[in-house]
Amino acid sequence: MAIQKYQILVYRGFSAKLMLLSCFRFFFVALLTAGFAGSLRRCTAGQLRVKSPAQLRVESPAQLQGVAKEAKPGDLIVIEGGDWRDVRLKVRVTGSTERPVTIRSDVTWSGESSFEIIGEHVVLDGFVFKRGSLSSGHVMKVRGSHCRVTRCVFDHYNPAKSSTRYHWLSLFGHHHQVDRCRFSGQDHSGCTLVVWLEGDGESEVGKHRIERNHFLNRPRGDGNGFETIRIGTSEHSLKTSQCVVSGNLLENCDGEVELISNKSCGNVYENNTIVGCAGALTLRHGNDCQVRGNLILGDEDKNSGGIRVVGEGHQIVGNHIEGVGDRIDGAIALSAGVVNAKLHQHAQVRDVLIDSNTLIDNAGDEIVWGHGAGSHSRTLMPVKVTVSNTHRVGQDEVRRLRRVDVGPEMHDAGD
Repeated sequence: MAIQKYQILVYRGFSAKLMLLSCFRFFFVALLTAGFAGSLRRCTAGQLRVKSPAQLRVESPAQLQGVAKEAKPGDLIVIEGGDWRDVRLKVRVTGSTERPVTIRSDVTWSGESSFEIIGEHVVLDGFVFKRGSLSSGHVMKVRGSHCRVTRCVFDHYNPAKSSTRYHWLSLFGHHHQVDRCRFSGQDHSGCTLVVWLEGDGESEVGKHRIERNHFLNRPRGDGNGFETIRIGTSEHSLKTSQCVVSGNLLENCDGEVELISNKSCGNVYENNTIVGCAGALTLRHGNDCQVRGNLILGDEDKNSGGIRVVGEGHQIVGNHIEGVGDRIDGAIALSAGVVNAKLHQHAQVRDVLIDSNTLIDNAGDEIVWGHGAGSHSRTLMPVKVTVSNTHRVGQDEVRRLRRVDVGPEMHDAGD
């Protein structure tokens, strides 16, 4: 999954007890050095037994269901054989902190396939969804806690009609991680990646990490509901989610104005790169979020946007916004609010810090005060907003590296 390169201006680390203790130490060191391999070991003083992890290979949905029921911490389940078409599975698996259960898919899921995991300490590795679609629901649904989705691909998993609504990757529960995945070509209603804050039987929610993923090529949708990333919903927007969205690349994601839609409290959006997206990183609902160190390039898209702010206690710090269009009337838009706003309305902007941002060659104003004032009963202007240390260093400091910018040798090496 190659990610395009960018040229960036650098802007920015004794006796029996002793025998028993020695035996335990030997066992621990052997377990560390052997990893997942090795046979059953005994500690002669205590006669302790630990079952070795297994590598279990399956070629059918029925086999996967059977193996998953018997899986033990540390096991590796490998899905192999021909591609899986029209397979809709729900699997329950439990690993441990030190020894998660890994399910690795070496097949392509197509047709009307979908996958749901309910578990703890489970790694989903290498799942590929393409040449398929759903009529509703979720392509991949993760429930429970401490699960990881890594090196997965969701590619043009689209229905015939763009109004058909379903989500590609949904996270329920808490402490999940999504990393090194690629989401490409979604053209229908529904979020590409969404965090749900309903209880779902868990006492905790949120605290997920979404990092180092590539989102690209989402065409413009018809109205709301075409977000690329959404954290929460309006009805749960005052819940503390504490998710981290970090180091992701978003290119040409034009679904709607809320490219990234924050609808909960205490989230962090940091060090992401957004290029040529017809939308904005939007703090739509919720409070106390941090937007820091992001690179946002309009890339000649007149409908691109920067950062839009609604609510209280946010920090917008150290971002570089360059060449964005007028989708939100400027680089950073502070929305006008509604008196006694309900959860689905625009809360007043207050107690917001905007510091050390670089704003270059953007359409509209640098800071938009009272974005949307007068519409939908929005009459409250932002209050207690601190704007400091804004940098303006001229044009074309950061831009996309294109083919015409590289010499023949580099060009040939990349093809």
